[in-house]
Amino acid sequence: MHMNLIPRAELREFEWNPETRAWRRPPLDRETLLRLSERSTLNGLWRVGAFVAMLGATAVATVWTARFNPWLAIVPLYAYYFLTGFWVAIAHELQHKTVFAPGFDRFSEVLFFFVQVAIWNSPRYARISHRLHHRYTMVRGQDPETDWPEVITSRWLRRYLARLLSAILFVGAFRELALAAWTQIRRVAGVRDRMMRDHCTPEDLRAIRIESAAIFAIHLAVAASALVFRTWWPILLGTMAWHVGSAIEMLWHQTEHIGRLNNVNDMRLCTRSIRVSPYVKFIYWGLDDHVDHHLFPAVPSRNLPKLHEILEKDLPEPKTLIGCWREMFAIARAKDRRPDLEFVPIALPRAETAP
Repeated sequence: MHMNLIPRAELREFEWNPETRAWRRPPLDRETLLRLSERSTLNGLWRVGAFVAMLGATAVATVWTARFNPWLAIVPLYAYYFLTGFWVAIAHELQHKTVFAPGFDRFSEVLFFFVQVAIWNSPRYARISHRLHHRYTMVRGQDPETDWPEVITSRWLRRYLARLLSAILFVGAFRELALAAWTQIRRVAGVRDRMMRDHCTPEDLRAIRIESAAIFAIHLAVAASALVFRTWWPILLGTMAWHVGSAIEMLWHQTEHIGRLNNVNDMRLCTRSIRVSPYVKFIYWGLDDHVDHHLFPAVPSRNLPKLHEILEKDLPEPKTLIGCWREMFAIARAKDRRPDLEFVPIALPRAETAP
């Protein structure tokens, strides 16, 4: 694989400036941006409804198939887990408030809460974390969503992939469940992580404690129902579902930034898009056009393909899932030998900066 590897010392022009906090962006006229930023309640309801219908169909198919052959039920069960992992894509756009028109904001917030319950995370915590992620994408010590080692080695990447595969095979999912439950307990107890200490107001902290208590109580009730009704289905389809499904979804999701550059001022250098099938594109809610999304986060996912057509000549060419992971491992192997080398995915841009 041909790699455009450049010593970090040659990229001084693209170093992140903590004072200006300015990002380089390709040009896009204001009228076009406003047009592409229009929301559609009808489109949002259709897409959420279709996703919930697919999720429900796979759950019903799992329970029905298990009546005749429990081993055969593994097939629809993993189809259910696959879809469950993509709740995070819906949650992502809901936290940007671009799924529905402004008149549906209240409904959007209620839906966002229940989706966050499904994925075991406080809505207030998720929204603050993601706001910081966009403001400080891949900036060390500032971006809470890319808090990986400063140098991604091939050993670290193999271990990370093994952890995902372990959760997919259910064994590691118990560990992820325990970590999620412990996180809720710590937040309810008032224990703060770095992001909460540095960026959350007292009002935010109260909201996180209340939301975490509610999330823990709801999942505890789901698990308790398994004992009361003497059935494993609440555990398999409820308590454990996110911890298996999210590991599947992470195979796509973690291609977004791993192996890209830390502490730079251009999203095209620190963010990666991915080429996906039409079906995955439907349930991935625009996260495949991830560079485009980071450049102009106010654009709803339904309009990101149109935005991509406008910006395409200025963006790195997306690779497939396998292609992205191959690139990530190639970058990691190069850093094993020379940690100062950086993979630059495009000709170094000379665009104007924007706040």
